[in-house]
Amino acid sequence: MHHTSCPSHRHYKAATRSAVNTTMLLLLRAVLLLGLAALLHADRNGKFVSVKLRQGVRRRSKTVRLMLDASVHPQTLRSPIASMSLTPWTYRDSLMESRLPQRISHAQCLTSGCLSLQGEGEDSVLEAKPIQYQTLVLHRVPRRRRNMRKGSKAKRKYDFTLGTEVITVGCTCVRPSVLSQ
Repeated sequence: MHHTSCPSHRHYKAATRSAVNTTMLLLLRAVLLLGLAALLHADRNGKFVSVKLRQGVRRRSKTVRLMLDASVHPQTLRSPIASMSLTPWTYRDSLMESRLPQRISHAQCLTSGCLSLQGEGEDSVLEAKPIQYQTLVLHRVPRRRRNMRKGSKAKRKYDFTLGTEVITVGCTCVRPSVLSQ
């Protein structure tokens, strides 16, 4: 028996694939541009900050010089793509005072399925899944105090440790995975 898929199903699959590709490309461009803009701005008039990079099991540390500009405040980009997607999402902000950047926006999928192209609600054939991205962050930790002289004022000094954080940047449609028994 020869099986052909109906033209409307092929159109739906092509439109979904195109929407996912466009969304992924726009998200990638936004992340790259934000990173480049931050580096260029920090390079112009920054301050030296000591950063410890932890490596290996022994937790050896290496101090490097990093240019940071305290006057740079990251802008939150809210894209209309989130509401135009077949898997719409919203953002919630995570704020951590000791982390750079202090504010990170995480996407949350608004549906469990994907919206139909005809606007008839959710299509249960496909599932909405988060798109995750691992990014570098700096964590500010108090520097260990060395022998202090009597009568001297204690200045708060910090080190920055490099870490990673997985953030959800958007949502996409996927075929459900079926486990055969």
